[in-house]
Amino acid sequence: MKRLLPLLAVLPLAGCIQDSASYSFPEKNHAITLVRNQDWFWQNTVQIRAIAIRLPDCNGGLDIEKVPVDARVELYQAPDVYPEPLFLLKIGKRVYAVSTQSCRVQRFDAAPPDLGKKMGNFRVKDDSFQFVPADPADPGDS
Repeated sequence: MKRLLPLLAVLPLAGCIQDSASYSFPEKNHAITLVRNQDWFWQNTVQIRAIAIRLPDCNGGLDIEKVPVDARVELYQAPDVYPEPLFLLKIGKRVYAVSTQSCRVQRFDAAPPDLGKKMGNFRVKDDSFQFVPADPADPGDS
């Protein structure tokens, strides 16, 4: 029985999610990284930490709570109407502004009418959470 005790202690952690994926810019020192965490296997939500990175100068992020495990997570290059270059992270109906210039992530109160050019999705592919670029030839991907 004592040999089974360590196994029972680890069992509640089985099936938890702890992974990350990044969109790396052509400039090698810029990236947008999402870190997903799920504390308990029975939860149907994850916490996502969205991080804007510009090395070596800065990195900053925002914790996004209660994201459904199967939520669509899309990345857009925002139109040039903002004071600094932005990327928009759309998670379900929520939209976040991501700036690697100021290394900030902020939630929009209401989604902007034009999200801009779709860059791709953060999703599980081949059993791994990763950034999957948008296929310009696929109109259903935008």
